[in-house]
Amino acid sequence: MFESLVIGAAIVTGVVGIVNAVIMFEVLGRKRGSDFLRSLHRWLGLFFTGIFTTLFIYMLPRLAFFANVPVNYVLHGLVAVVVFVVLLAKFFVVRRYKVYAVSLPALGFYVTLGTILVVLTSAVLELFKNVSN
Repeated sequence: MFESLVIGAAIVTGVVGIVNAVIMFEVLGRKRGSDFLRSLHRWLGLFFTGIFTTLFIYMLPRLAFFANVPVNYVLHGLVAVVVFVVLLAKFFVVRRYKVYAVSLPALGFYVTLGTILVVLTSAVLELFKNVSN
């Protein structure tokens, strides 16, 4: 039961991350971005960060047991740590170091790409395992 909840949260995180990236591409791709879409991006980003951080903190103790595990689990853990660090960097740029704001689209793209990799290396594989059983 709890494993299904974690898988569902991971998939929701991936979907929210992709939707959030598409929203920001829409805002940045137009000459004058919509204030509503910027606000939606901000709130979805906070929602994404909350879910991702919760899952990250829950799964972090499992990183200690990376001996004799499949490669996709190791890749999943490493990419999740990288995404967390990039997400933290993006948060600090938004909140404190506004001089580096030009790097925010690139950081957001890397967070989205990493999130897709994290979801593909875990939740989707587990979902396929559960469906085939």
